[in-house]
Amino acid sequence: MAASAVVTWFVARAAVWSYPQGSATIWPIGWVAIAFVVGLGFKPFLDSWRLDRAGARPATDD
Repeated sequence: MAASAVVTWFVARAAVWSYPQGSATIWPIGWVAIAFVVGLGFKPFLDSWRLDRAGARPATDD
């Protein structure tokens, strides 16, 4: 999740670098995209953290 947020920031930064006139529009959209990345990654992160803390292992199809 953190790596995806960093990559999204780099994409926004590259967009600002390539089109500096649009930075007033690109940065807010970039921050919203980062918020979506973190928001969508939070539930899987929380689920895996809870499984790890409980000592449980996910079921496999062995």
